[in-house]
Amino acid sequence: MASADRAGRARYGAPVGRIRQITAVLGRLGEGGVPDARDHLAALVESQAAELDRLRGRLTEVEEERDAQRRLIADLTARVDALEPAREHMTRWLEDHNRGLSDLVSAQHGLEEGLAAVRTAAEHAENWLTGHSTALDGLHVRTDELERAEAVRVFTEWLDQAELAAAPRISVVLPTHNRAALLPKAVESVRAQRYPNWELVIVDDASTDDTPEVIAALTDPRIRSVRTEHGRACAARNTGLAEATGEIIAYLDDDNTMHPLWLKAVAWAFAKNPEVNTAYGGFVIDATDRADRVGLPLLVLTPYSRERLLEENLADMGALAHRADHPAAHFDESLRQMGDWDLLLSLTADRDPLVIPAVACYYSTGASNRLSQGPHYQVDSAAIRAKHTPSP
Repeated sequence: MASADRAGRARYGAPVGRIRQITAVLGRLGEGGVPDARDHLAALVESQAAELDRLRGRLTEVEEERDAQRRLIADLTARVDALEPAREHMTRWLEDHNRGLSDLVSAQHGLEEGLAAVRTAAEHAENWLTGHSTALDGLHVRTDELERAEAVRVFTEWLDQAELAAAPRISVVLPTHNRAALLPKAVESVRAQRYPNWELVIVDDASTDDTPEVIAALTDPRIRSVRTEHGRACAARNTGLAEATGEIIAYLDDDNTMHPLWLKAVAWAFAKNPEVNTAYGGFVIDATDRADRVGLPLLVLTPYSRERLLEENLADMGALAHRADHPAAHFDESLRQMGDWDLLLSLTADRDPLVIPAVACYYSTGASNRLSQGPHYQVDSAAIRAKHTPSP
């Protein structure tokens, strides 16, 4: 900065000094008699000297600004130099991490491929488990069926030899309509019972075939019959209930046959359990009327559950028994089908039934006009559920 000032003064100071010397000379000339020219020239020279002084001052300011910029540049340069090691470190770090990211991307691709393979294996395993779970479920069901069948076998063998302490009178209600060819077999299954104290009430629901003649030919004094106007199965069963004289009521359809020990099982169950007012047993489904039967007969003996009973029937009409004085022992005559389901729901509304481990009847699938089949299934099912499902 000092050297710049000295250079400026050397540059502009000498001319100014010379100008002032000229002014002094001109002053002396003016004293010789040329005042106007002298004054004019002096004023002009002074004006130029003042302008030169201003320019010199501005030059000094510019030089100071330049020096300040140089100092700033030097400071920034020093800072940049100081940041260089950090920049180099960061560059190396980024290079290393770029390589690491590249490795990570490669590893991620490998992982995704591995996960895809694992998912595929998991799907295969799930499919395998699903198939085996289905098989296991079927095995569990089959195991339950076998256990119930074994319980029935053991109980039946015991019951066949047992001596009963009591022998209550059992009324069997059997409605029929135009089943002259089937009725004798059903009647004979009742007469073949190994329990003697029974009566059979046959309700002829206005048959137009040979059913009246078949009934008239029956000579067993324990068999009674009554003929009604055609009012369908529920009305016919109510008629049979009104005619029954036994302490216990059992049922049989005209296309089914009763197991020889069923009435003995019923008598034992109610005598052994005086608190019980309703009971049901198992039944065997078999296409007994077909010559080309396929497979084995199926034993159905379903454990009692109120929740399940609200969804579906658990017992066939021929597998149901109850005390004659049960207040709910009445069939809903508005139903065309499934009167047995509705009755079982009514009988067990306040007390669970006893499930007897015995075969009650053989359920034939061969009859084409079963009383329990027909076109009103959906309507009557909805009505029964609405009738017995508790209000929320």
